[in-house]
Amino acid sequence: MTTRAHWPRRRAGLVVVSIASTLAALVTSAGVAAPGSSAAAPAPITATETPAERATMLVVGDSYSSYYGDRHSRYPGWWALVAQDLGLEPQLEAAGGTGFLSRGVACDRTRYRARLDTVSTVRPRIMVVEGGRNDWRRCTADGRLVEATRTQIESAADRFFADLADVWDELDRPRADVYVMSPWGTSKARKGQIIRPILRDAAERYGFSWVQTRPLTLEQAPDGIHPNNEGSRFLRDQVLQNSDLSERFTRA
Repeated sequence: MTTRAHWPRRRAGLVVVSIASTLAALVTSAGVAAPGSSAAAPAPITATETPAERATMLVVGDSYSSYYGDRHSRYPGWWALVAQDLGLEPQLEAAGGTGFLSRGVACDRTRYRARLDTVSTVRPRIMVVEGGRNDWRRCTADGRLVEATRTQIESAADRFFADLADVWDELDRPRADVYVMSPWGTSKARKGQIIRPILRDAAERYGFSWVQTRPLTLEQAPDGIHPNNEGSRFLRDQVLQNSDLSERFTRA
């Protein structure tokens, strides 16, 4: 199932007449960052320490994201660690087995394109698209899993990023504020050598930011796919080292 960490809606300011009510308002009120200009270059952002005031980082992904919890859980996800380091509030829209083309092993889940409504609803300050590991397979019309062709993967990726570009432009956000990554383990390494460049080229074609990540080792992903705690920390480090996020987001 998709795990979501909901971002609170903007509340109107309260008129207060006492010290006690003023303190209550400070604890409960929240706001979101105003939309930026899609024509402007990404600028440094200062994130506050109060969770209710943090800008949202929306993550669309697969089991590399959905199998893990927030930073307080026993197995915190890479996305939770990244959000914590940047002072952002994460919201997760992820489901195991899914991708740009794949709809899960039972063909009963949604592709990434079906989750674009969430982007419009959440209006995140930045977005991370994580995936590709499952897209070597696809579902037929009668619900069978078959191997996908390169052309089918390319078509699905291009269609997703084209639609995301339209949605993101409507939010008046710079496209560089969408970060795309395709983490991989030791399993099906040859598929990764095909799929990851496809996703990189499609993302960059539409002006999104590609984040290169080194494949996880067996010590970091013992099943060849899913990261353990060491693997999640490794992915966090890869995201921060191979993008401009650390330079753009600073704590107040």
